[in-house]
Amino acid sequence: MSNPDDYGELSNESDAPFVQDKGSFDALEAFYTVGDNNDVFLRKLKELKTKYGSIRTIRGDGNCFYRAYAFAIFESLINNVEGAKATKGKFEGIFKKLT
Repeated sequence: MSNPDDYGELSNESDAPFVQDKGSFDALEAFYTVGDNNDVFLRKLKELKTKYGSIRTIRGDGNCFYRAYAFAIFESLINNVEGAKATKGKFEGIFKKLT
């Protein structure tokens, strides 16, 4: 258990999915437990585990930040009808200004 890639959770390979299914923090924790000077990261990881129940990994390919950000927005809107309506209204206003 020394490398998160061993579990397929942090793969940057071209055949890896763009967005992984939800998974546990175990692979990250195992990876950063080995080695020195990881105390700060492990402490922050422990805090994240109390706030979030799972983690998704994104294929690191240069567009990963945008993909992760957009995926998180859409995933949160799926479970929040009122939030989705408000966001739709904001986008409509933006499009009106742009056209």
